[in-house]
Amino acid sequence: MVPTVSIAGNPSAAREIAESLTQSGFAVISNHGIEPAVFTEFYASWATFFADDARFSFDVDPATQNGFFGMSQAETAKGATHQDIKEYFQYRPGADVPAAQADITAAFYDAMFDLAHQVLTWLQAETDAALWKALEQPLASYLSKAHTMCRILHYPALTGDETEGAIRAGAHEDINFITLLPAATASGLEIKPGDSDWLPVSAAPGSIVINIGDMMQELTRGALPSTTHRVVNPDAADNTARITAPVFCHPVESLRLSERHTAGSYLNERLTEINPEALRPS
Repeated sequence: MVPTVSIAGNPSAAREIAESLTQSGFAVISNHGIEPAVFTEFYASWATFFADDARFSFDVDPATQNGFFGMSQAETAKGATHQDIKEYFQYRPGADVPAAQADITAAFYDAMFDLAHQVLTWLQAETDAALWKALEQPLASYLSKAHTMCRILHYPALTGDETEGAIRAGAHEDINFITLLPAATASGLEIKPGDSDWLPVSAAPGSIVINIGDMMQELTRGALPSTTHRVVNPDAADNTARITAPVFCHPVESLRLSERHTAGSYLNERLTEINPEALRPS
C-alpha cells in the first residue's frame, strides 16, 4: 500500500515522500497547499468540454502534441496490443484552449508546476547526494515549463462495445521526470512495484499521487524506480466516467540523463513507440 504523507505541519514530510518514492516509485500527498475545491472545479469545467462535440475542433497539433486526442488517437502502451480506452486534452502554456477552460487551466497548471518544483527540491535533499553528482545545477532548476505537460483525461463509461482485452490505460511507465496526479473522480489506478502483484492506489479527494518517471530512473541509474501502473476498467456497478489530470513534469531537453540519452532523445524515442503513426515525432 502506498502511504499518504500529510505535508502541512509535518517536519518529516520531505523524508517520508522521498522514502516512498525510493521504495515503490509512488507516493501520495495531502495538505499540500492546493485546496480540494481547485480540483473539483477544474474537473467539473473539463467534464463540460468532453460532453460537447465542439471538442473535435481542438484536434491535436502533431508538431506540439497540444490539443484534443479522440478515442481513435489515444496512445497504445508500449508492448500492448490495444489502444487505451480514453480521450484527452494536452496542455502546455501557449496551447489553444477552449475559452471556458482557459483561466482555470492556466491557474491549475501553475499551482501544480510550483508544487513539482518543491517535490524535486525535497527529493534531492532527502536522497543520496551521489545520485545527483553529474548535475551542474540543483535538480529542480532543470524543470521546464516549455515541456511540462498537463493531460486532462476522460475515460468514458463503458458501452460494452470495447475491444476485448482493452482497458482504460494499459500497463506502462511514465516517460518524464516525475508525474503529479490529482486524485481522480473514480478509482482504477493500480501499480506493480518489483515482482509484486497489482496493488490498488488509494487517493482521497484533494490528495495528489506522485510517481517517478523513466527519465528520473535513467538519471539515477535505477535508484529511483519508474514503476509500472495501469487504470483498470470499472465493474458493472461502478461503470461511470472517470476524469483526472496528470501533470507530466519534464526537464529541459538538453539535460543528459545518461551516456545513451538526453531528455529530448528519450522523449522522441518513447513517443515514437506509443503514439499513432500520424502523431509520432518526425
